[in-house]
Amino acid sequence: MLSGVVIKYYSHLNKVLHELTFVTYIRGHILCNKMSKIQRPANAISTVTEPNETSLTTMPGPVTTGDSPKETFTTRVVFESNATAHQMEHGVIVQLANASHVFASSQDEVDVSKGILTSINVKSIYSDCSEPVTFALNLYNSSKEEPSVKNNEGWLHTPQKTDFGTEATSKDAQGYRNLLAVMPYEKSRSELNVYEPNEIASDRYIQQYGNCSTENLYDGVVAFPGEQYYLVSQDHVVLNVIRQNWEQLGINVDSEARFNGKYVQVPAHVFDRVISDLQSHVLARMPFTNLNDVRAKFTSKPTSHYVDKHPDGADGMYKVCVELQMNYQFPSSEAVPEE
Repeated sequence: MLSGVVIKYYSHLNKVLHELTFVTYIRGHILCNKMSKIQRPANAISTVTEPNETSLTTMPGPVTTGDSPKETFTTRVVFESNATAHQMEHGVIVQLANASHVFASSQDEVDVSKGILTSINVKSIYSDCSEPVTFALNLYNSSKEEPSVKNNEGWLHTPQKTDFGTEATSKDAQGYRNLLAVMPYEKSRSELNVYEPNEIASDRYIQQYGNCSTENLYDGVVAFPGEQYYLVSQDHVVLNVIRQNWEQLGINVDSEARFNGKYVQVPAHVFDRVISDLQSHVLARMPFTNLNDVRAKFTSKPTSHYVDKHPDGADGMYKVCVELQMNYQFPSSEAVPEE
């Protein structure tokens, strides 16, 4: 009887020692990988997506009511085009010079490629052209895909020639959005609001994912050589997506054990798939503007349709000027948590 008790005791002791060894092994690897982060280019994700695979739900989590509102900045700029009728027929692009000083910020470090234009007002205009001129901006020049943004002022649709004839469009193939139609010989106009995106300043996607990028989405993640899982920081944005899709992904992160008090074990293929969905369905469609590369496009009708020819002939230059007041913000400074 006594020998049986001794055998059970040593069996239980060996099990405890085995579990302690496993925990020590995990913690040892966490410490060894503490200063290393996974660096993956956008095209290096090895996620295998089935043709009929359903996209994941990426609805942002609840917004903390105590967060301070983002600061709004204001600047005024003038775009001036001096071009012939033939040049304006094909579109004259004017880049804003010295943009890094035009779009200032009181914050020490901001990503100017993630500017958020919250409104655009036309302050003054001038044209000596005998035909209407369409003024457009490359509003979302940082977005890889066309964002779904509603303009409360309405998008300006102008005639544009296509392979199927002439149709009214609000943008061109290069991503320039029509904002204003300058009338022939127009010299003045009352102040006009031409762009006011619907609730973009309080957009929950921007608040939660605005500071995410291909470079930092793997911050706070530890990988093990030869293992098919990651240890992910428990406040990583990816875990929120996994929670919303736990049935589809087959993992409930809230029931998973925490390692070292703050890491959750997540299968590598699940984590990589969520990253891929975030990049293609959320980050690529953020309505961001690279404020260092703001450009305007002045476009008019074909020269053969001009009623009045320029006094200097085909080489005569038309001057068209538009003064804008632009209000803008930057995403909140909270980024993806790091180790």
